[in-house]
Formats: sequence, C-alpha cells, structure tokens
Amino acid sequence: MNLTHRETEALDALADTFVPSLAFEKDEDPALFSMSASDLGVSAQVAEALERIDPAKRNAFRFFLRLLENPLFIAGMSSSASRFSRLPQAKREKVLKRLARSTVPQLRTAYQGARSLVMLHTYAANGSPESDALLSAIGYEPEINRRATAPHVPLTKVGTESTIECDVCVVGSGAAGSVVAAELAASGQNVLVVEAGSEWSGPDYDQHELTGMRRLFREGGASGTRDLSMSLLAGACIGGGTTVNWQSCFRTPDDVRDEWAQASGCNFFTSDSFTESLDSVWRRIGASTDESEINENNNAVSRGAQSLGYRWSVIARNSLGCDSDQCGNCMFGCRVGGKQSVANTYLLDAIRSGARLMAPFSGRRLVQSKGRVTGIEGIARDSAGHLREMKIAAPRVVLAAGGLESPALLMRSGIRSPHLGRHLYLHPTVAVYGTYASPIEAWRGPPQTIVCDEFSNLSKGYGYRIEVAPAHPGLSAVGIPWSSAREHRREMQRVRFASSFIVLTRDSNSGRVRITRDGEPYFDYRIGRQEKRLLKHGMATAARMHFGAGAERIMTIHSTQLLWDRAEDGPSIDKFCRLINAAPTSPNRLPLFSAHQMGTCRMGADHARAVCDGKGEVYGVKGAYVADASLFPASSGVNPMITIMALAHHVAKGLTL
Repeated sequence: MNLTHRETEALDALADTFVPSLAFEKDEDPALFSMSASDLGVSAQVAEALERIDPAKRNAFRFFLRLLENPLFIAGMSSSASRFSRLPQAKREKVLKRLARSTVPQLRTAYQGARSLVMLHTYAANGSPESDALLSAIGYEPEINRRATAPHVPLTKVGTESTIECDVCVVGSGAAGSVVAAELAASGQNVLVVEAGSEWSGPDYDQHELTGMRRLFREGGASGTRDLSMSLLAGACIGGGTTVNWQSCFRTPDDVRDEWAQASGCNFFTSDSFTESLDSVWRRIGASTDESEINENNNAVSRGAQSLGYRWSVIARNSLGCDSDQCGNCMFGCRVGGKQSVANTYLLDAIRSGARLMAPFSGRRLVQSKGRVTGIEGIARDSAGHLREMKIAAPRVVLAAGGLESPALLMRSGIRSPHLGRHLYLHPTVAVYGTYASPIEAWRGPPQTIVCDEFSNLSKGYGYRIEVAPAHPGLSAVGIPWSSAREHRREMQRVRFASSFIVLTRDSNSGRVRITRDGEPYFDYRIGRQEKRLLKHGMATAARMHFGAGAERIMTIHSTQLLWDRAEDGPSIDKFCRLINAAPTSPNRLPLFSAHQMGTCRMGADHARAVCDGKGEVYGVKGAYVADASLFPASSGVNPMITIMALAHHVAKGLTL
C-alpha cells in the first residue's frame, strides 16, 4: 500500500508507541523488551496488509493516520499542539490511552483497528530471523513446515475461454459447497465448483501464523464489523472454514431443531431425513473422540468445571491419523492430512466423480432470464496470472459462499427480499485469560477437546458454552488489552503460561449484511440486552473456572483491564466477578470475535418471512439455491460445521431427485 509520507510517519510512530524498544528490568527478557516494531518491520507489514482489507476500512485507517498528524487534534488529546510522530513516547502513550477510552465511538474504533493490526504483525510468526528471535523469547517456536503428507486438491486450469458450461455451478468449496458437489457429481451431474479464496491445499500450507492468516482467512484475518467491535474469523480458501477451524464437531441440538422447525415451518429439521443427513456427514468426516487428546489448555477447562461441579464433556473431532505434535497449527492448514476437512473428504470425492474445481474465481452476480438462473459472472485468474471476466453457464447455481458473501452475491444480482442480508447471527465470543504456574502452551496439541455446557440453556434455549482458544502469539497479542507498552510486553512474556477460555454465546439479537455502491459487503452488529447478560455471566463463570483450576492470575480483555492476582492483596474472586458484571460491554470497550456467521438468507415455508424455501431454492429465482449457514432460521448455539454440512446434504438430495 503506497501511503503518503505523512501517513507513513504516523504509522511508524504508532507502531513504535505500541511496541517500543524498552530498557529491560531484572525480571524482563532482554530480547523481548529491547526489540521494537521498527526492528521487526511492522509498519511495512501493516501497510501491505491494508491491501487485503475492505476499502472503506482501509480509507478510514488512512484518515486516522492523517488525523494523528494534525496538531489541533493532538492538542485535544494531550497538552501539546504537535504532530503525534513528534511527541515523546510517554505523551504518545497517553494519547493512545485516551483514544481507547474515548466517549466518541469512532475514535475507539480507530484505536482498536490500529492496535489489532500492529499487535498481529508484531507477534504473529512470519519466518523472518527477527520474528523468530522475538517469539523464542516468549517460549514459542514457530512451525518449520514439516514434510507434507496431505493430498493436493487438483484444480481446473483456466484457459482463454470466456464461458464455461456445466450442469451445476457451486459457489464456494467449504463445508456446504463440497458436500453439495460430492452428492451431485456422484449422481452423474456435470459440476463445477468455484472458490474465491486461496488455492492452497495440502503441501502448499505454510503454517507460520502470519502467513497462514494472510492466505487462508478473509481479509487476511482482519475482517470485522463496520465499527470493528467484533472480529470476524472466516475461512477464505479451498475447504473454507473446515480448513482453518478447530475441528469441534457438534450435532444440531434437538431443542434447536425443534425451534427451527417451528420458526421456519420447515418440518424436515425434526425429521428422520435430517437425522440421516447428520449421521451421513458425521461418518464421512470421521467425527469421534478417538483422537481428542486433552492438552494443558483444554485440561484447565475440565479441572475448573470439576472444581465447581459443572457439566463438561470431551468434544468429538473430525480427525483421522492426526499428528498431535502438529495439531496446534491446523488452523493454518493441516499438512499431515489427518484433519478430515472437506478438502480432504467431500471435495476429493466430488473430483473423483468428475467434478471440477476452479480457484480463484470471485462470483459477482447471477445471470438470469425470465425468472430463472442461467449462470454466474465473475472474475477468474488464468494460467498466466491475469484476472479477467468469465461467465459460467449453468441452469442451476448453488451458493455456498457463507453467511457473509452469499447474501452479498444475491444483492449484487438484484434479488429483492425484506429478509436478504438480515438476521446475521454471530455467536458473540469473548476470552478470559488465566495464567498458571506451569506452562500451558495453548498453541500445542489438538485445539479444542473439552467443552463446559453447564449454562447452555440458561434462558429458554439460550445460553453459552465455554471452550478454549488455541491461541498463537499473534492472536494472543491482539486479545490482551494494551494499557502501556511495558505492561503489554510483560503479559506477552507470560503468554506461554496462559490459557484462554472463550465464552461462546447463542445470540437471539441479530445484525445485517449490506453492500456498498461498488457491491462490496459490510456488516453491522450490536449485541442485545440478553447477549450482554450472557457474556457477563459467562465471563464470571470462566473466571471462577480459572480460579478453580488453580490459575495464579485472571484477566479480562476489557479496554480498561480487569485483573485478579492470587499473590496480591486484591479483590476476592467473588468481588472480581462483580466487577466483571459492572464493566461496560459497549462497542470497542469489550472486544469480541466471531468464527460463526449465520442466518442472512434464511429458509422458511413462507416467502414473506424467508429468502429461500425448504429446499434451499431462492424465492422468485428458479434454479438459484443456497446451501450454507446463511440458511439457518436462527443461531445454532454450537459450533455449526456439522449442521452446515447436514443442511447442504439436505439441499443436495433435493437436487438429485
């Protein structure tokens, strides 16, 4: 990204304020504390990352950089009418603290966006000697990309043709698209799967954290709601979310199936047929607890739950022949092939049955004639590396691009529905850190193997589950609040001993997907009163579980950090939990994230209340179908991979009749 000279000066100063070179004290690691953002080339990496994020957010970030260099603005933030880059470190820190706690939401948004970008690009492994040295100082050894045994997914090369014909075009190669493709190809149909994200598979995966985030996640891992109050982790690669997720397999809860059937009028949710779909995908991806090895990160959840008498269980995983030494890196692609993602199962099944896969291909709009779909137009990259327009002629198109992109494609295609893009459910998730006496190394071993669901039905089917995040240093650095450069560095020095419990809430309040004039999607979401109550209750529960598991320190991720320390004369755990309940949850005062995006093209028996019918077909457009999580009538309350795949299986069965 070519920033102006003044923008570059502001970015350099901003990065070195968050991560300066510090004179180390006796209990501080010299390598960790002496290294600065400048030493690590963070500014240049952030500038490069700006190319991958949403244009509106990129422009807002550049405006913020220019604002920092406005002396009048800085005068309102400090006692000095000076450019930010000309202030001494101590005054620059004060400016950042004021931005973090500003009453102006837009300034909090700008602060959180800048902080996240700088911290991710400081601590996420990128393979450089400087990065390796920094991470070694906190006890993290970056992945060296061991010999790959995972299969390579073959791609169809794009030639000079401007139109490709097929019976069915499936848009998206993730949990939904691969299942649909496999079922339809097995029935003898000519299937073409198109994927907008990275074409990496098997041996291509580079498991360094920063590289993996850039190549396999939407917007390089920097996606979020428009106000950046919630980060959105979404796969953008072959296999979609199944390539980068944490392998947690949950069947759709029976009470959720009942609720969905009643709310949507689609009775198949409670039928034997849908149960058979759940069973079918469960078997094909090898979901079981056989390889659910419990590492120290997950063990902390079970210890904490046991100490309080809470219900907990071992999570089934789509794992078959995994190497547990490498499992901690599987969110950046599994090089072993033990992770039974759809790239290793259904997508290969589809290709063996004659289906083709094209990547990258970015679908822009459906082609329609007389109320019927005739294909899809988009942008493809040919064998010479050139991007060009291409049309796929197909009498049926199945959208499986996810809860964020599928509604945007329908909007760009001129589809009108009062529910299109609405009902965006995200499972708002927050972390609570516990630091222990012995190493946790949350990045090692199978990612998620324990769940506490004691409070999953706290209020009429709504509640939360507590799991763990397999946090690598970059993700941890983004999550840990920044109160000063030294305090954040000290927390990173402890990160090897930290376990991050996550509170995954089932939301009833929803957000919305819209598109800009250029057709690019953006997302608005605000947690409701019930979600706030669940998040606070969940954070307090997570804190008590850390306490019961023997944590020495417990920390929330509020901008104004809440900290409990067993060694200090601080608040009791009961008082700490009361402080959590009283702390703000307003946007960018409590950073949230979501790995589950659902409900934006919801299905229903009544076209006045839904976008798609009970078979997934878009109302008013014959031959256009949706098969992914955007069909959900409401949030699932559990990690949704199995539900998505079963729903795609249901849609596919209707297309093979």
